[in-house]
Amino acid sequence: MIKFTRIQKIMLGIIACLLAFTILTNGKGSTIKGLVYDPVVMLKYSIFEYPVQTVKNWMEDLDNLWAVYEENKWLRQELSKVDQKDALIESYQKEIAELKGLMGQTVDKKFLKKYATIINRNPETYSNQITLNIGTKDGVSLDNAVISNSGLIGKIIEVNEDTSRVRLLTSQDQLSKVSVQIHVNENESIQGYLEQYDFKKGAFVVRLFTNTDVVKVDQNVTTSGAGGVFPNGLFVGKVFMIDELLNENGRILYVTPAADFSSFQYVAVMCEVQE
Repeated sequence: MIKFTRIQKIMLGIIACLLAFTILTNGKGSTIKGLVYDPVVMLKYSIFEYPVQTVKNWMEDLDNLWAVYEENKWLRQELSKVDQKDALIESYQKEIAELKGLMGQTVDKKFLKKYATIINRNPETYSNQITLNIGTKDGVSLDNAVISNSGLIGKIIEVNEDTSRVRLLTSQDQLSKVSVQIHVNENESIQGYLEQYDFKKGAFVVRLFTNTDVVKVDQNVTTSGAGGVFPNGLFVGKVFMIDELLNENGRILYVTPAADFSSFQYVAVMCEVQE
């Protein structure tokens, strides 16, 4: 036997009364019939039709939300592909600009540029050395100068048939001293030499042996060619700070490097032209 709860019994009672009242008053006046019919319809709608319609609408909304989710997922995937393509294009553009800059570097006619790619840069010696994919078979020799698309970066310290190793100017072994000149005007330059790289200042330390006042901030510094290791005229950087030596003659210049030592992939080795 089916047992009903108190609420169910009340609801069934109301429905029974309304149905009985409708039967008894059927055809005896539209006003009474309307008063009875409307509550019955409302009760039917509230108990059966409205919940069903609500669930139906909810399911439709859920379908729409799922469709939107799938569309957004597809759009995100397409945007990711676009981002990857943009990153690749940007990388290619950077490489092209680097190669153009490298090819545009003018050097002494006594030297020939041999282009190379960096094939190894050990994190433990990141600031000291790099390895190139060219060697003796390409005409590379010990002490050849090496430049990036922006300026001088170091010299060859070891060479094999197919590879060579470069000591960078940022090396902390202080073995990369370079004879340089500070261009005070179109016709005058002051001689000095690059001693080391100051990591705290992010600059080369250049020593002058004179107390001249003609050296100013923003003047260009290039190799002088003295000593015969580095060709004359390779761009080194710009003066950004000048210190006087208190107990000795001369001055210390701090020079901002022309080359970005953290961002180059291609270089050129300055090989002497064989006569």
